[in-house]
Amino acid sequence: MHVQQKEAIPGNNFSGSLRVVVAEQDKAVREALIDKVYDALGVYADSCNTARGVDRLLEKYPGEIVLAIVDTRLPDAPQGEVLELLTDAKIPTIAISPEVTDEVASRLVDKHIIDCVLKRGEDELDIVTDIVERTLLNHKRKILLYSHSDFNRRKIRQMLDIHRYTVYDVRSEREARRKLHNEPDIALVLLDQSVIEEKELTLISSLRQHYRKEELAIAAVCDQRDTQRNARLLRAGLNDVFCQPHQADEFYYRVRHCVESVERVREIKFSATRDRLTGLYNRDYLFDVGAISFGTAQRGDTPISLAMIEIDGFDELVLEHGHRSADAMLANIAPVIQRELRNNDIIARYHTATFACVASNVGDHNAIMVFERLRQRIAGSEILAGTQTLRVTASIGVCTQLHGSLGEMIGAAQQSLAEASKTGNKVVVPPG
Repeated sequence: MHVQQKEAIPGNNFSGSLRVVVAEQDKAVREALIDKVYDALGVYADSCNTARGVDRLLEKYPGEIVLAIVDTRLPDAPQGEVLELLTDAKIPTIAISPEVTDEVASRLVDKHIIDCVLKRGEDELDIVTDIVERTLLNHKRKILLYSHSDFNRRKIRQMLDIHRYTVYDVRSEREARRKLHNEPDIALVLLDQSVIEEKELTLISSLRQHYRKEELAIAAVCDQRDTQRNARLLRAGLNDVFCQPHQADEFYYRVRHCVESVERVREIKFSATRDRLTGLYNRDYLFDVGAISFGTAQRGDTPISLAMIEIDGFDELVLEHGHRSADAMLANIAPVIQRELRNNDIIARYHTATFACVASNVGDHNAIMVFERLRQRIAGSEILAGTQTLRVTASIGVCTQLHGSLGEMIGAAQQSLAEASKTGNKVVVPPG
């Protein structure tokens, strides 16, 4: 079992009060589960080997336990009685069992039971870890729930809340469109029976004019199975139709499938255009989209400036602090650059510690002001580099004159950057 201290997984942002309970009678399995939860999430699980132990943890940490992993055959609860303790407390639970008896099966039919995994070997423990990680990270996954019925809304919302999804409730088409506009990372729109009865094809067709299936999943939750209606809905552009009555686990799996299918497409698009370390655009995107801005400037529609921004003394920083700290510094300085420049400026990681910016509608007169302000902001920021806080500076070379190609403008900006780098912490903009 792990005993040494270890940093939490970056990006999870789990608070110190978040608690996962592992209740397993087999010590080796229990410790393996604790280790796997920790390795995946950076969270230590509270553990016990009896139902009484679970009860004590519920009393000790009221409101703090967000997930439980329990053996259905604990010594003092051999028929899954421990599940009732957890479902009564409304705690999402993953059941693990060597086999599912009739008694255990009857207790698994509860909306708070996330899944049941048969205990056969190491692979099954990995499955449990995957379910835990997915459930605890679901708060980053956004779902829009559109319903005219308060009863339906509460019922569906309760099921989604168990899995910790971020859910937005709306009651009108206008609200739905506004929320989709303001929250572009919503992955799934759920329409209930009341909306389908009123709008049906018109709403779905209207949404599909703006969002393709792979960009936004849309599903309907219908009160009863109607094969002809379901076919119409799917043809109109729904990703799925959930027909009641359905088991809670079927609902969860289908929601998960819709959300993850959209996430996979988004990840592919992100990987194709973004630098993994900083989240900024990559060089390919710079040349592809920068060429469009360059073409617009060539037609005389709007001026552009091209800046090359380089962190001063980066090689020395690597030697002193190591590659991991240097990478952390680059990842943390990227948002500083983004915040200072405008949303429509193209900012890309061009080389190891060099960033490129294509700034539209920035000509001779304001290029110095824009990039001098950026230089000052970088120099005045405290940047995290691993466990240390650093102050770094940047040299910036700018080209404001339109050349024969975007590549030539980059070359001219690099010459200005070379001049700025001689002293460091400087902006060079050649006179027009």
